[in-house]
Amino acid sequence: MWGLKRRTPLREHSVVLMPRTSKWFSVLKWVGVLLLILAIPASAWQAWQAGLRSQADVVLERNRLLEQREELLFELTAARERAQELEVDLLVALESVSENRGMVQELEQQLFHLQQDLAQYQGALVPSATSPGIRIQAFELLPTEAPGRYRFKIMVSRVGEEADTVQAQLRMSVHGLQDGKKTTLPLAQLTEADDADGIALDFRYFQVVPASDAEWELRLPEGFEPLRVDLQALQDGSAVVERSFEWTATGATP
Repeated sequence: MWGLKRRTPLREHSVVLMPRTSKWFSVLKWVGVLLLILAIPASAWQAWQAGLRSQADVVLERNRLLEQREELLFELTAARERAQELEVDLLVALESVSENRGMVQELEQQLFHLQQDLAQYQGALVPSATSPGIRIQAFELLPTEAPGRYRFKIMVSRVGEEADTVQAQLRMSVHGLQDGKKTTLPLAQLTEADDADGIALDFRYFQVVPASDAEWELRLPEGFEPLRVDLQALQDGSAVVERSFEWTATGATP
């Protein structure tokens, strides 16, 4: 027994477990580290590409807006130039109208003086020709494209002092045959004008009435055959002049 070594109890020894690393495990570890290192710039590159794509859309939208802005500026400039041209045209037109108005007044005065001279010559044959008052100068009748519809114009003038202004009413009636019977139709029954009972006259030298053709068109009833037109000018309810014209669709003379 003396020759046997004395065994140390197991609890007096410490045991350390060391993991066993193989060659493949080391390779995989380094590969993982390398992939992790490469993933950082790859993620950054992807983020950069995504930013570029987003920025490209913004750039395209900005370019579109810039082009639209240029178009609007071009249209605005063109509109301003057109407005300036129209303003110049308007000024020229107003100046032309003013000149024409003066010319018309001068021609009216010349016509008035000619009528006065003519009245003096006619006075040698007809003493009443030079008496002051209204003259019914002409009646014109024109057919329209619609059957039974006509346009008409009446020209009135005056004899008297140049400074005088004439105010009167002009009445018109159409005489003819309705189913073989004599019939007289006043102007109010032949037109759609509101004041067809009497056409207002207000002039210094002469006046052509009516002013508007559309509402003053004569609309003859079916079966009516017109023969004559009677015109009558009234002042203060009294007739001052009367004229009759034969119904002639190409214009009539007294």
